[in-house]
Amino acid sequence: MKTSCLAKSVATLLTISAFNLQALPQCADPTWMEVDYPKPQLPDTGYRNGLNRFITWLPSFHMIHDVVVAKGNSATITAKFDYGAVSHKDLEYETVRFYIRSQQDNQWQFLSEQVTNGDGKAFATLPPLPAGQYRIYAGVPADGSGTEGFVTVVDPNTPAVLFDIDGTLTKSDAEQIGDYTGIDRADPREGAYSLVRRYMDLGYQPVYLTARVYWYAKGTRSWLDWMGLPEGVLRTSLSNETSLFKTAEYKIDQINKFRAQGLNIVRAYGNAKTDAEAFIEAGLGSENSFTIGSDAGHYGTTAILSDGYFDHISEYVDNYDAALCE
Repeated sequence: MKTSCLAKSVATLLTISAFNLQALPQCADPTWMEVDYPKPQLPDTGYRNGLNRFITWLPSFHMIHDVVVAKGNSATITAKFDYGAVSHKDLEYETVRFYIRSQQDNQWQFLSEQVTNGDGKAFATLPPLPAGQYRIYAGVPADGSGTEGFVTVVDPNTPAVLFDIDGTLTKSDAEQIGDYTGIDRADPREGAYSLVRRYMDLGYQPVYLTARVYWYAKGTRSWLDWMGLPEGVLRTSLSNETSLFKTAEYKIDQINKFRAQGLNIVRAYGNAKTDAEAFIEAGLGSENSFTIGSDAGHYGTTAILSDGYFDHISEYVDNYDAALCE
């Protein structure tokens, strides 16, 4: 009888241990986002809307809104197509094609063909996918242009660290102007690269949450690539009004949406008062919310008093626990 009870106890412990091991989320692999793949081959077709031929000679500022989605959930991909650095003329009622590529695929897989609406947007639906990271390409067959984005499918409690960009990873908010116009690359804060990389080495998913409006997405991805950092998960605003007047509300909403899908945002970095407000109001906690620059420490956040991150990394990151994932 005692032997039988002992065997049952051991079996129970093994079952609990196995459950705990299975409960760990999959570790992020953001370095896969840094690999350059040739774009998919688009079919050679004409214009669905003949008027669009008069705008497609302008430079394109297409973008895909990166998605974070819980494993087991379907997702909707939003792609925005426009042309012209000044006019940002929407690509209206034109055929576009979506493709997807997982880490295991050796080529792009056709997803669906859609038509843009009057706002230059097109949408594609993804079925529930296994945890992991996926590339999405959206292209315009009529002129061969296109854009790439990312879908991150996460297990519950996938550990992540959130970063603002302007004034946080770059030296100042004004840096974005030169970077957007192509006049000059935005200068990074000292240690910005090392800060993001150190968290990646510890197993955390980097998430870039910026109030830059959507047409900055193209340049932002280019800047991240130039920095040697993964281009996603990147979240930009979809309107000027949000970027200019509702920044804190926008960031609170996005943080809550990330967490609702399964991201466990353990730390966040910003520089503006709106960043500080968003981090605290979203419930990240003062000890996990770091701000740098002239407004460091605002709203009860933890202040980074230097202009760079090397001292902060030594004091706060090098001894930080590795991500709880496998």
